[in-house]
Amino acid sequence: MNRRNFLKTMSVLSATPLFAKKDNRLFFKFPRKPFEYHHLKAKNSKFRVMLIGGIHGNEIGAYKAADILINAHLLKGELFIIPRSNFTSILADVRGYNGDMNRKFAHISKKDPDYYYVELLKQAILEFNPDVVISMHDGYGFSIRNKHAWGQSIVIDEVKYKQFNLYSEANFVKNHANIYLKHKLAIINTKTFTSHIHDEQKKALTGWCLENGIKAFCIEASKQLPSLEEKIKTHLVMLREFFKLYDVEVKDLDEMIKNPNKFLDKRNVEANVKINGKIYSFSNSKTIKVPKSSEIEFLNFNGPRGSFAIAKGVNLNWRSFHARYLNVEVKNDYEKKFNIKVISGV
Repeated sequence: MNRRNFLKTMSVLSATPLFAKKDNRLFFKFPRKPFEYHHLKAKNSKFRVMLIGGIHGNEIGAYKAADILINAHLLKGELFIIPRSNFTSILADVRGYNGDMNRKFAHISKKDPDYYYVELLKQAILEFNPDVVISMHDGYGFSIRNKHAWGQSIVIDEVKYKQFNLYSEANFVKNHANIYLKHKLAIINTKTFTSHIHDEQKKALTGWCLENGIKAFCIEASKQLPSLEEKIKTHLVMLREFFKLYDVEVKDLDEMIKNPNKFLDKRNVEANVKINGKIYSFSNSKTIKVPKSSEIEFLNFNGPRGSFAIAKGVNLNWRSFHARYLNVEVKNDYEKKFNIKVISGV
């Protein structure tokens, strides 16, 4: 199935319910949350590296680090970046709004709200066929101090899996990255396929990749690092060492590591909303009074990647519904930028 037909099929499978029968309530409609991917390729490219962030929505350093690299100028190699693979959870700023997405790769029900995005992610991986997939996360604590913590680590499923020498590459990255990091990295081997200690990892992205013949690693900054900037820096330092292994060269990567904040997109967000057929643009908090039975459609958002809106008190998987009034938060990823309150008038 080609990508166009695949997307058409997935659109039918992910139809959303209405909140209530239409009477004099307001009708609201939101666009589908984007599945965002970016392909960077230099003239001189030998290996393909795929970066995936945002599987867990409250791991901000991971998806922000991936996002920064989207604007990078690639001197060598090829990158495929999916920074926000679980955008619903990012907007909600929770690990998994619909449960843990990183336990849904071996099997997922078509009724699961994450189905559309998990299947798109798997399809993208298989079509791109990378030499390596790097799944980016922020974990709890510091693994070098606590064997139960996953923060500041490189996670492998086995020392060696089939033809992939996972430990040797992870050890190279750990040793070289630790030169530049105050909080040192450790290697976690989950022994996914040779023990039952971490059976859940067979359902995870890296386990699914390995079983489908694609090399994969998980990298974890610590949630307990003192700032978002430190988390982003940790990810970029690890990625710089992986890039050396895969002959990828990113212009200004050292500068990104030195000052990640400089490369974050801090533009304002603008929401374009159609109310009863007329389009309005909002960039600040507003209270809007509209006639009963009005139709309010959020069309799109201008600003940084990750800009969207969520309806407070409504299931975030729903794209259309009726309500008497509604508070809508316009956000950039986890950050609320402004609020639109819509109330029904005469």
